[in-house]
Amino acid sequence: MFLKLVLIGIILYLLYRAFGGSISLPKKSNSTTTANKKEIEENTLVECCKCGVYITYKEAVKKGGKIYCSDCA
Repeated sequence: MFLKLVLIGIILYLLYRAFGGSISLPKKSNSTTTANKKEIEENTLVECCKCGVYITYKEAVKKGGKIYCSDCA
């Protein structure tokens, strides 16, 4: 009886490893994840098309599809 349980355990372990060893449940999305993503996008550094200065996307001036710092706009 004990030998059967050990063999079943080994078989289950091998099946687990054969399928990548990662069985996970889908994660619930919450509003904080969306807020963090928006914050990261706004704080991303971008380069001015004219002078090459790096500024945050939030502070950049966008004109004609290009990004400028306040000095170049």
